[in-house]
Amino acid sequence: MTEKMNAYGFYDPQKEKDLPTFEKVVLDRPEPNKREILVEVKAVGLNPTDFATWMMKKETDDSFTILGRDISGKVVEVGEEVKLFKKGDDVFYPGSSNVQGAQADYHLIDERMVALKPKNLTYSEAAALPLTSLTSYEVMHDRLDLFSLSEDPGDVTLLIVGAAGGVGSVACQIALNYGFNVIGTASRDESRSYIKELGVKHIIDHTQPYKNQLEELGIKQVDAVFLAAKADENIREVGKVIAPQGRVCSLLPLQNPLPGSFFGKSITFSYELMYTRSVYETQDWIKQHEYLTELKNQVEQGFIVSNLETLFSEMNEETIRKAYEQLQTEHTIGKIVLAHDN
Repeated sequence: MTEKMNAYGFYDPQKEKDLPTFEKVVLDRPEPNKREILVEVKAVGLNPTDFATWMMKKETDDSFTILGRDISGKVVEVGEEVKLFKKGDDVFYPGSSNVQGAQADYHLIDERMVALKPKNLTYSEAAALPLTSLTSYEVMHDRLDLFSLSEDPGDVTLLIVGAAGGVGSVACQIALNYGFNVIGTASRDESRSYIKELGVKHIIDHTQPYKNQLEELGIKQVDAVFLAAKADENIREVGKVIAPQGRVCSLLPLQNPLPGSFFGKSITFSYELMYTRSVYETQDWIKQHEYLTELKNQVEQGFIVSNLETLFSEMNEETIRKAYEQLQTEHTIGKIVLAHDN
């Protein structure tokens, strides 16, 4: 007899409303195959990409949609080809856009995008980290390729736009650990205080012209830019301060053409989407496991702290809605997590 599980999601996307109506349903518990592992969900982090899943669902799609793309929990079953994990392992990982979310009792995922959970973090603290951290590692290693700019990371200046957000706050920590010179942008006092606590010494306001603010810090130009938020609103200012032959990576698709300065300076521009490797099952997919394992080690050594800021201690229809309402304000600092003691 197939085992059952509780799941929280929606059938009708109700795009005319602020949020869909979340409901609890009972579904068959999935079974792992090949390199998949089945995880008992202990905590789930929220991400703006969950909104994209909601908005992209067609009105004619009558399937049950489950959100939740940041997960920590315990392995309860493994597929026949699994090599990296065993039953009983505590793990953390991001989901993918081609699999159901994790706001449920159990979640199925390929082992190539999973790592052991840091031993010094709770499930909730761990669930705040995977997607944003993996995104940041891919930006620094694969998109901006920062280590190729100089043998000494201290010679490389990285500007992170939206440094206090979920991705930006982790990216700051990772970049500082690597030894890069980090400049973060923040417009509110609480945001500036938050990234100062993370170790960012140079901070500018992204609602004001960049050039003068950087010059006041003694910085004429930057080698690389990570647009972790509001790409269209900031791309022109980025064009004014990026060094010739510099590198820019955006987390979000631009709606407008690149500034002419990008052509004149021969700027390398790229996008980062953490789901690319899992959706297309690229040959280097295992890199995601390797980056998350590096994250685990850095957390256990005390170099990176969880950016969990808001915790809902129970997962149900009401707390899920409240959590997404808070995320929807776009004024969150750090991450929002739903704990799940199923």
